[in-house]
Amino acid sequence: MPATPAASSNVGLQPNAYIYKIINTAPRQDPLTYSKADQLAIIASDDSLRFLDPATLNVLPGGILKNANEKITCLERANDVPSNVVATAGRDGMIRFWDKRSRQKALEIQSPHKLVSALVCDAQKNFIAAGIENPDDGTGVSPVYIWDQRNPSVPTLTLVESHTDTITSLQLHPNHPTLLLSSSTDGLVNIFDTSQAEEEDALYQVINHRSAIAHAGFMYPSTDIYALGTDETMSFYALQSQKEEEEEPTPKAFGDVREALNCEYLVDMHWVGTQPFVAAGKHSEGTLDLVPITNTSGGPLQYSYFNLKTSIRLPGAHGEEIVRDIYTDTQTQTSYTCGEDGHVRAWKLSGEEIMDVDDEEEAAPVKKKSKDKDSKARRKEKKEKHQGDDKEKARFKPY
Repeated sequence: MPATPAASSNVGLQPNAYIYKIINTAPRQDPLTYSKADQLAIIASDDSLRFLDPATLNVLPGGILKNANEKITCLERANDVPSNVVATAGRDGMIRFWDKRSRQKALEIQSPHKLVSALVCDAQKNFIAAGIENPDDGTGVSPVYIWDQRNPSVPTLTLVESHTDTITSLQLHPNHPTLLLSSSTDGLVNIFDTSQAEEEDALYQVINHRSAIAHAGFMYPSTDIYALGTDETMSFYALQSQKEEEEEPTPKAFGDVREALNCEYLVDMHWVGTQPFVAAGKHSEGTLDLVPITNTSGGPLQYSYFNLKTSIRLPGAHGEEIVRDIYTDTQTQTSYTCGEDGHVRAWKLSGEEIMDVDDEEEAAPVKKKSKDKDSKARRKEKKEKHQGDDKEKARFKPY
């Protein structure tokens, strides 16, 4: 089902500039629902933060904040109600909060390490976490720092032993706000209980995806976890039960999904309302497809179908350039994409495209992996895994 191109803008960027991320700054009604977008925010390779009119994609008056960060990498919502603040971070090691109304800096935090590569905020919990990039090939130290927003001079928790390469994702589960998910190009997804004061106690679960991870997160509203590799592998994992005797479901590992999805790269997991899709691009044909991810029974990890017949296609996408991010405003049935062509594009969806997901497509082949070890064994062997894994990792270089 094709979406209809509605608008396109280079938002005043110079040629050869990239746009890395796009977010809605309107109030969030629940974890998957926002009010109608009043402003969109983007970050670009010229280190700018820009605020856009979602109807026209024009930059709003006073809406360009130059040099928001040196070598900017991250853009996140800093609060949900009243949703007036967005946060940026960069390789300069600075985390900055910006008021979208005044365009002024509202808060600044300096990370103990520079090279911030991932960021997550929860203003209601006064929670800020940042992950660090490893600039070198091979294992190193890539900490995750956590601050209390009320006193951000010193991190309240430093996680230095759990990842050895660039942190690529950080996410909190809305229903379990002390659970922090992190992913890295070291191939691991870690779950931390941030209510614990020491890293050894905070490390709740370790998942080995066995290839460098570009994106990972929770399949909200469930606690299932997805991981997308830099080699276009996709897997789903169960959140470890607090009951030690309870066995975890076998991970659902699809392996390299480029053939199954008829794509050349994965953008990320994407939600249109309550329906998850994997955004899959094909720059050689200038297309982006939103392929529905269907849980066939509602149970843990029952993801069995790639239903290409009910995919939503964004024809033309960003031409031969890679799509970096996508956001869908269900209030206006509009998807917004940004990419390496330096443009933001809007696409109109029909209501039928997001109403139902047909689950009659044949399942894609599944390559099964062996079950992860229990939590105590994983914690005990964490360092050995870091030191002993000599696999060749694809480097994650998003900027």
